[in-house]
Amino acid sequence: MSIRARRSFLLAELANALGLEFRGNPALRLDGIAGIATATEQQLSFLQDSKYLPLLAQTRAGALILRKEHAQDYSGAALWSNNPYLSFAQAMQLFYPPEQPSPGISPRAEIAADVELGAQTRVEDFVQIGAGARIGDGAWLEAGVVIGAGVEIGAGSHLYPGVKVLAGSILGPDCIIHANAVIGADGFGFAQGAGGYEKIPQIGRVVLGARVEIGANTCIDRGALGDTVIGDGVKIDNLVQIGHNVEIGADTVIAGQTGVAGSTRIGRGCRIGGQVGFAGHIEIADGTVIAGQSAITHDIRQAGIYSGVIPAQEVRRWRRTVAQLHRLDGILRRLRGAADPASHSSSS
Repeated sequence: MSIRARRSFLLAELANALGLEFRGNPALRLDGIAGIATATEQQLSFLQDSKYLPLLAQTRAGALILRKEHAQDYSGAALWSNNPYLSFAQAMQLFYPPEQPSPGISPRAEIAADVELGAQTRVEDFVQIGAGARIGDGAWLEAGVVIGAGVEIGAGSHLYPGVKVLAGSILGPDCIIHANAVIGADGFGFAQGAGGYEKIPQIGRVVLGARVEIGANTCIDRGALGDTVIGDGVKIDNLVQIGHNVEIGADTVIAGQTGVAGSTRIGRGCRIGGQVGFAGHIEIADGTVIAGQSAITHDIRQAGIYSGVIPAQEVRRWRRTVAQLHRLDGILRRLRGAADPASHSSSS
């Protein structure tokens, strides 16, 4: 069973709020949202992909968001949208607005004497806030959050239970950090010597821009010398590892279980699938799309769609396979030239 909607709308009210044309009874009340196959007469749904057109004859939804060209395929109440999925997301925000709990400071929170707490903040049980930290207006720290010394949390940011933001990290306004994420852990830095590995102190920070969202159990390491920087509007899924001194450009999205090694620079507006692995010290062009499970070992200097997965083999065989793949294009060109009579006549 889905979470109950916090608001309901008349069809006309919803269309006005979304800026969409509609068809149907303007007084139809919608009290929630569901998938097209399970929605009831009081719920809103949507159709984005034409491969689901057969469901239009079966759905019981009170109203649908869909493209106007599908009008002939559906006779029920409808809101017309050029991008039904985007309009659906906006409708979800209307039906399920963020919780707005009352501000207040729990007596069971541990807050250093010199912490600056903004107006209308909410600090729940067992939160710990270190010396010199600054918490912006309207921030919400749920139970068990740990804020290190000198940390800055931007206005309106929401940290879910168990989040750790370690010393010196900076979060911009309106960030969302999901449960048990760690911001500002030490980067993986060691120097090998005769007696083993010597730890390299990680003295940089993590700096998050505005409207960044970080998934549960994701870890973003502090810089070794400079900063690890996450740009405005970046969205990072659960269980992602971001190494030290990584830079991620604004509005890039990264799906779960991706790992980004240290000092990699990912451009603006990139879309990165799940379980992608990035080698360190490489650059990715703005607007690049990378398919899930790809291994990115070199710079990508021109935006495009990239994919590459070779199943694991014994390392010497794997190197031969990769080398042969790189030679294939040249071999095919020579074969095509040998088979083309025009190429022989022109060369003679």
